Amino acid sequence: MKTNSLNKIFINFFSDNNIDLDTNKFLLAVSGGIDSMVMLDLFKKNNLFFSVCTCDFSLRGNESLGDCLLVEKVCKKNNIIFYSKKFNTKKYVQKNNISIQMAARELRYNWFNKIMKKNNYDFLSTAHHNDDNFETILFNFIKTTGYKGLSGIPYKKNFIIRPLLKSGKNLLVDYSKKNGLFWRKDSSNDDIIYLRNNLRKKIIPLLKEINPSLEKSVIETANRLSKAQAFIKNEVKSYKNKYLLERENIIILNKGEWIKSENLDILIYDILEEYGFNFFQIELILSACRNNKIKEFISNKFILYTERDSLNIKPINLKYHYYGKFNSLEDIKINDLTIKVKKYSINKFLLNNSLKNAQIDYSKVLFPITIRNYRKGETFVPLGMNKNKKISNFLSDNKIAKIDRMKQCVIKDSNENIVWVVGHQIHNSYRITRKTSIVMDLQII
Repeated sequence: MKTNSLNKIFINFFSDNNIDLDTNKFLLAVSGGIDSMVMLDLFKKNNLFFSVCTCDFSLRGNESLGDCLLVEKVCKKNNIIFYSKKFNTKKYVQKNNISIQMAARELRYNWFNKIMKKNNYDFLSTAHHNDDNFETILFNFIKTTGYKGLSGIPYKKNFIIRPLLKSGKNLLVDYSKKNGLFWRKDSSNDDIIYLRNNLRKKIIPLLKEINPSLEKSVIETANRLSKAQAFIKNEVKSYKNKYLLERENIIILNKGEWIKSENLDILIYDILEEYGFNFFQIELILSACRNNKIKEFISNKFILYTERDSLNIKPINLKYHYYGKFNSLEDIKINDLTIKVKKYSINKFLLNNSLKNAQIDYSKVLFPITIRNYRKGETFVPLGMNKNKKISNFLSDNKIAKIDRMKQCVIKDSNENIVWVVGHQIHNSYRITRKTSIVMDLQII
């Protein structure tokens, strides 16, 4: 009876998640343990189109090798396509300065993704079950996590599916015995040096003394949080459409009514979490926003700047480099910047107040001219002034965002004088005067 109920849970998973069993191609992550061997057998018994992959993380010597050999043997016996990979996990840990568990996860999922893409699999199936879900929720609670961590393991996320997630460990054990399956035990699952094992063997039994229905209570709470998560996800999507835009690989989150209401902070947490910022960083980011402070925050892959009107997020590796030298009066084209250059008689001069335009005395410019990024500490005399001013201070006074300052260029002539802080202001010495006969006109296109 239990065996049949497990197969029913398995089949119902696919119908509940609208996954066609006849047309989709599955890749199974099988370790050789009881959970994944049961999953493999269920895929086989139901004649689904699938292949199997298994990893050796080089952490348990002959034991992990034996796991791989068992899975390979079963696959060969049943003519199942089999992939295996041996990893040097400890070396990866040292190189990336992460935990063994995190290293193993990154290694296997990176490898899974390559197999999926190369061989056109539709879904990756893992053997997580209800007990795993229960332990994960408690584990995340102990670590301090957001509502997502307390929502439990998702049944389906992108291309990853977990068809056994509604079944308990007892069902898997019963199925394994009744079907004569072979499986191997991972000795590291008994080592309480790992927090998760300690939780399973020591803490959960104590909690169950207080509440014998602990698993049911936790899973039901997680299901409710999962519904809340779906609602929040929809709100985040709407929120992004209203406030978030992408410009030249820069994410701009405009400040709106959300900055006035802490009730909307949960949406900001979800958005910024996508870019690798943790809970404590986001707390500081929101504080900086509400106090109008210009600050910088760094995650693994992104830099965030709190500006006056927005939050600007750029990839760490995104650099802006502008450099070009021009020996004559010719148009300037550098990366995404194009400046139309021309000269004409003062008789044709019409004042242009646009910041994209610079009108200067041609006779004072000594060629060749150079356009490049401005440098820290550089100064110029802004139009109408008679004293030097740092370009950085000039940009700050004009409320130019930090990200825009990274792209800021200057044009210098061969006397090493800054002729124009591009898009903002010319040097006072190059202004049009009564003595000007020829005008040099620069126009950003």
